[in-house]
Amino acid sequence: IAQLLVEWYQVNRRDLPWRDQKRWSQAAYAKRSSADVAVEVWVSEIMLQQTRVQTVIQYFQRWMERWPTVEDLASATEEEVNEVWSGLGYYRRAKFLLLGSRAVVEKYGGVLPQKAEELKKIPGIGDYTAGAISSIAFGQQV
Repeated sequence: IAQLLVEWYQVNRRDLPWRDQKRWSQAAYAKRSSADVAVEVWVSEIMLQQTRVQTVIQYFQRWMERWPTVEDLASATEEEVNEVWSGLGYYRRAKFLLLGSRAVVEKYGGVLPQKAEELKKIPGIGDYTAGAISSIAFGQQV
């Protein structure tokens, strides 16, 4: 059954910017690490909480253009973060992304940990988001 689900997904999945390889040149995509992917998974998962996918797309693109790395986000102010988040609602999620990025820089040198248990120690990352980051970005079975 798992193989059938994977095959169905490959044919029927939606094109979304947080999993769009086409937005990168082949050379740039090859240079992307699982840590780069982890940041996109983290941001998209937080944005998608209590929000429609169609709404999140433009916010995600703006966010990643402004803060492509954890270090970039960690250096932002809360006002800057709220400005980019404006209209997405539930501003606490944006605040946790900012606080979480600062914690990742301070505790992990700017690289999200691979294991879900370690990810859950970051402000704003719960069981589901930790599992998504670990499995999607790092291939963990969570």
